[in-house]
Amino acid sequence: MSAGAAAGFEASAPEPAEETWRGLDRSEQALIIVLSLVGLALRVLGFFRYRFDSDEPQHLHVAWGWMTGLVQYRDLFDNHAPLFHMLTAPLLALVGERPDALLYMRLPMVPLFAVVVAATYVIGRRLYTQRIAIWSALILTLMPGFFLKTLEFRTDNLWIAVWMIALVVLTGGALTGSRIFLIGLILGIAFCVSLKTFLLIITVGGAALITYLLCERRPAAWPIVRTLLVALGGFVIVPAAVAAYFISVGAWKDLVYCNFTFNKLVGETRDNVWLWRAFFPIAMAVLLYEAWSVSRRREFDGSARWRFYFAVALALFLITLRSFWIMISTRDFLPLMPIGAIFLAALVARWRFTRPYLVPILACAGVVCAGFKLHYISPGGQQTRRDLAFTREVLSLTRKGEPIMDLKGESIFRPRPFYNIFEAISRAQMQQGLLRDTIPESMIAARCHVAIADNNFFPPRGRKFLNDNFLNLGSLRASGQWIAGDGSFNIAVEGDYVIVARGGEARGSLDGTPYNGPRKLAAGRHVFTSSGQAERLAVFWAPAYGRGYSPFHVKERQL
Repeated sequence: MSAGAAAGFEASAPEPAEETWRGLDRSEQALIIVLSLVGLALRVLGFFRYRFDSDEPQHLHVAWGWMTGLVQYRDLFDNHAPLFHMLTAPLLALVGERPDALLYMRLPMVPLFAVVVAATYVIGRRLYTQRIAIWSALILTLMPGFFLKTLEFRTDNLWIAVWMIALVVLTGGALTGSRIFLIGLILGIAFCVSLKTFLLIITVGGAALITYLLCERRPAAWPIVRTLLVALGGFVIVPAAVAAYFISVGAWKDLVYCNFTFNKLVGETRDNVWLWRAFFPIAMAVLLYEAWSVSRRREFDGSARWRFYFAVALALFLITLRSFWIMISTRDFLPLMPIGAIFLAALVARWRFTRPYLVPILACAGVVCAGFKLHYISPGGQQTRRDLAFTREVLSLTRKGEPIMDLKGESIFRPRPFYNIFEAISRAQMQQGLLRDTIPESMIAARCHVAIADNNFFPPRGRKFLNDNFLNLGSLRASGQWIAGDGSFNIAVEGDYVIVARGGEARGSLDGTPYNGPRKLAAGRHVFTSSGQAERLAVFWAPAYGRGYSPFHVKERQL
């Protein structure tokens, strides 16, 4: 970008006194303080009571893998970029394998939340005034989607924090070569946190190109090329280092599969994807026309040019997201929310007819947002307790190194015998034959004797294997079978087993020899002949029985 263009992005004249904190009415100051305190109280409440999203234990399971010496992608499946898990693994090592580890690991999300809010304030002040900057930060914290997602232990929180730091650097002064290089470096870090950074690169780069061509009086090609090369030089540093590491440990092909090949298959499991692809050029044409029209009607300098830039960036983000993102959720809009909050605060502040009613309107909006938050937080306490109790059961029933068959790593501290996880993408691929259901073979090979309770997210073949060869204990189940009336049963996973009745171990003979306690049984058919009165019997994984579990006492342990 040329020196003139860079200068055009510098801050505008000092803000008027009434747009600073001291210039605000006392009623407005009081409302800001009250809403901030209410938001803080709700955040503390939500920290402990908001239900755990299924992604949280999945991310924590990957961090646990790093903590225990496993390599992401090579030793356990994950379709997210690795930096978040690598950075949080040492923190998990400090917390340790404990039932409430998920709560402790929500703590690092607090400073990341603070970074995003502070960056929103800084950018809001650079684009407008201190008053709008304060309301921008406050509106952001009031947004239910932002509030709830930033409570969770997830990659998106580090991603959005790094993104906002890049925007603070971007708007911090003249766009010199060193500043552009630094922005590229920060976006490279963001890329190693989330592959969705591709979308952010399209946003910041496309918006910069459009702004430069429309607002610069004499645009030239070389400044564009030079800016691109400098930014690219900063961008490649961290991804190259990460790639070099995974190559050195023999996990490069696994990284490519998990992050690119696997995620690319999403489009092959969805119909009518081409419709949204066709939407892109039409929407871009409309955006370019509108941007050109605005640029012809106005002169842009200082913060006005930045406002034009961010307006284009918001539109470009939405168009690209809708056109190329197949599975869209609230977290995908997180990078959009801070800038959206700034424009919303500016819009409300500049509505002249609302000036006498501004405080009541904002107070009502705050009450509505707080109500939405409480709606999601209030019923979550029981679910949160169940999730923590589940982890407690995992640590009680199993020991380190013993695998558990779960859906996507929710057992956290135990290895999984099956590589792929069972979320929407994998299930769709299995339904269309793109992934094979080898759960039985994987569990037998791994000597896996524990699985989570029956769940319709398991594919049919694997689900039948689990239902036929595992006994329910409540939130978990262990390998074994109910013994048939003729004394026969089948063992699917080789291991140590006991024959149990409701009152304890049974007496009799097993495969023609006296039964005297736990015995190692090979896979296949076995026969037990009871020497006592007729009663219901089960063959059950011996370690689970030794740890106080029994298929006859499910209700006592039901969570």
